Amino acid sequence: MKIIGLMAASLLVLAGRAEGPQDPRAMVRQSLARLEESNKKLADYGFVRRVERRQFTSGGALKSAQSWVVRREFQDGFQVHRLLERDGRPVPEEERRRSEEAIAKRLAELKAMTPEQRQKMREERQRKAGDQDAWLKEFPEALDYRLAGEETIDGRPAWVLECSPRSGYRPKNMRARVFQKVRGRIWIDKEESELARVEAEVFETVPVGWGLLGRIDKGTRFFLERKKVAPGTWFTESEIVKFAARVMLVKSLNHEISTRFSDFRQRGGTATGGAAP
Repeated sequence: MKIIGLMAASLLVLAGRAEGPQDPRAMVRQSLARLEESNKKLADYGFVRRVERRQFTSGGALKSAQSWVVRREFQDGFQVHRLLERDGRPVPEEERRRSEEAIAKRLAELKAMTPEQRQKMREERQRKAGDQDAWLKEFPEALDYRLAGEETIDGRPAWVLECSPRSGYRPKNMRARVFQKVRGRIWIDKEESELARVEAEVFETVPVGWGLLGRIDKGTRFFLERKKVAPGTWFTESEIVKFAARVMLVKSLNHEISTRFSDFRQRGGTATGGAAP
């Protein structure tokens, strides 16, 4: 009887797993917590960032295009950023020389600080980053989530969740008001509960500061994809924002910004991502 009971219990567990997650909102909360942990880890990694920015007219025609490639690395224990390319061309030697002089000057300033001063600087930087990202903490509660199936992302199985505004939710942060007009899909890695991909669209214009500060126009889109770069470590690989907005009721913006990250290198370690350009 004990064996039969154990077999029945095992079947119930397997059946529960087959049905999928019971609480999609809890899954989103967990994936967001892991995202925050990854962002903290990123402080100890260098990488190559490639950014492409395209500006369009109100009619949708391409107005201008820019691109640049920057490498973040560590020198004497401190982060430094070096511009490698601009608009597909290497940085001119004279500009590179001036940049190296500026880096050397900044490193000298950092080395002259006491450990307490450097710690205070780090804490202030973290505080500012936290203030900027505070609105994202409302993401799990501001939307409703529905399990829409499973898909494979980069060879890994993932849950697919559809999201839409949660009726009656009142944003605490002004920037979080955008969630009231957003719908999209979220992919969460089944094995590690990591956020693997996000696709979202603003389906109705969102005023910012009651319209006095500006607005985010209908049709604004956001795409994010993250990859596992080392055991227990996931970082953003690509991010695309296509937005139309108005700032202070004066300046109109119609941009598409694409950012790709590669060649992740832990401080004092070897590369864990794609090859650098």
